[in-house]
Amino acid sequence: MRNTVIALALGLLFLAGLFALPRFFAHKLPQTAPAQTAAQIEPGFAGVRRIGPWILACTPARKKTVPLPFSFGPARPAAQTGQGIGRCRTFIAFRRKADPQQVILLLNFRLLGRAQRLVMLIRVPPGAKKGDIFTIRLGEKMLKLPVSSCEAGSCLAAGSLTPREEALFYESGAAQLALPPGKNGKRLAVRVPLQGLRAAVSAMRRAQIGD
Repeated sequence: MRNTVIALALGLLFLAGLFALPRFFAHKLPQTAPAQTAAQIEPGFAGVRRIGPWILACTPARKKTVPLPFSFGPARPAAQTGQGIGRCRTFIAFRRKADPQQVILLLNFRLLGRAQRLVMLIRVPPGAKKGDIFTIRLGEKMLKLPVSSCEAGSCLAAGSLTPREEALFYESGAAQLALPPGKNGKRLAVRVPLQGLRAAVSAMRRAQIGD
């Protein structure tokens, strides 16, 4: 995994608002077979669907700017340059047992640019610091994701995946995500279910076709 934070595509102020999404979908969504739900997602999809333990959420697509006849036309929006972050996200939220309304860790997957490269983002409450490392164990493989910033009441780690790294998520039944060491030097680890993730990411890519 490239540990370089993909700041060119992810404005942190923009992400701060996007990561609040689970608060608006605290209710339970209908449970169906992941492949069945994913197959119903068509290009241009906007809305929220549960795909296995994952949630796919897409905002409406932006209207593309069309140049006026016999003019140089307006400047192209950033979203049309092929380098922007996609309008959909696939995420799973981990909540505190004593207070299910409180999200303690949010794991997101999004798509970058026209190549639709998969990006992983982790958001946690304050406690980590810039440069701290999250580790993700997938079978015998381990990926590392650095914390890029801590602001607005949360810390964010972000990085893009190579095609091979993406495939590791689909080949493994589950992942173990370890947070940076706490004040006692110990790491808190959570089990991340990966069932339905391939179907969710495939549906996310299909939803953004033509964006």
